[in-house]
Amino acid sequence: MTESEWLSKAKKLHRTCLDEQEKGNGSRGITANEATMLNNLQHAIGSHHSRPDINYKQAKESLDEMFDHVKAGRATPPLVKG
Repeated sequence: MTESEWLSKAKKLHRTCLDEQEKGNGSRGITANEATMLNNLQHAIGSHHSRPDINYKQAKESLDEMFDHVKAGRATPPLVKG
């Protein structure tokens, strides 16, 4: 996965998490599709913190941490530039 693909997918999921938190749904569990996307993003950078039930607040926090790793070039394996 390229860095730009990863960032695009992560930003989309991050926006969903923010929107749900703004609606007061931060403690509601994310959907199966969102959980799959989060899992794929984690695996792409070697950062897998599997939790069976994750809510929008936790997903956003996980994405914030992953953004920091990607932007600092600490993703393992590294993402392809582009």
